[in-house]
Amino acid sequence: MFLSHISQTSLPLPAALNAALAYLRHTDFSQMAPGRYPIDGDKMIAIVQTPLTQPWETGMPEFHQRYIDIQYLLEGEEVIGFLPANPTLENAKDQLDERDIAFVHPQANESRLVLTPGMFAIFFPGELHKPCRALNEPMPIKKVVIKIAVDLIT
Repeated sequence: MFLSHISQTSLPLPAALNAALAYLRHTDFSQMAPGRYPIDGDKMIAIVQTPLTQPWETGMPEFHQRYIDIQYLLEGEEVIGFLPANPTLENAKDQLDERDIAFVHPQANESRLVLTPGMFAIFFPGELHKPCRALNEPMPIKKVVIKIAVDLIT
């Protein structure tokens, strides 16, 4: 997991991640409707979202196998839960084959990452994350999730 702000431009990250961050820096998302936007076919995809954040106690941590997530906050405030990868956890809902996502039951010791506009978090395959949680009260947010095929950095 990596947490930073989009204004940080000299990050020691693989080229594909820096390319995704450059896309975030140079794209005007103000008029983009929610949806999927290919950047590099199915190897790199931007997903514009406008969810309502939910109470911390709701939802389940998720992880992916084939894609890295960059979760970038444009508007509002968001808490994202985080735990390192733990392959011993039982999947509560496994959709890895169909959608590259699996969920595990809530975990007691999740770290809470607080994102404000301009911040992003990068989650690597296997790392647990629980996005779209409310800091105080639920609120509408606007965010972009960039999905990067793991084979672009291996």
